[in-house]
Amino acid sequence: MEHRKLTKADIDRVRSTEGFPQSSDEDIIELSDAPYYTACPNPFIGEFIKENGVPYDETSDVYRCEPFAADVSEGKKDPVYNAHSYHTKVPYKAIMRYILHYTKPGDVVFDGFCGTGMTAVAAQMCGSSDHSLEFEMTGEFESKQWGKR
Repeated sequence: MEHRKLTKADIDRVRSTEGFPQSSDEDIIELSDAPYYTACPNPFIGEFIKENGVPYDETSDVYRCEPFAADVSEGKKDPVYNAHSYHTKVPYKAIMRYILHYTKPGDVVFDGFCGTGMTAVAAQMCGSSDHSLEFEMTGEFESKQWGKR
């Protein structure tokens, strides 16, 4: 998707959505980096999923996944983890275990909290991690599918 300017017409499409901010349209437009980030419910989310996601077909898509049941412990000395400070940051290697367990390559990973960005880092690293990390995690799970999310 190409960057674009968020317009008042775009904002009007989502104005009645629950959680819409109490702010001026000008402030919302100024704070937004459309289509990837908007300071209101994102009017481009359907387009983003259509372009980047895989359509769901309930006749052929069978999602069966056992609950993730493993201890997850990661250190906080990784250079990626230490790139910036944030008091509740979770190491991306810990998040990777959940992403690898519950998703397949090509899936869209929704990060509803949008805090430190470690979920996005973890999703990217599933497609380009170092081999020692892959070896370590593959020993924990039998059916890991590495690849970009």
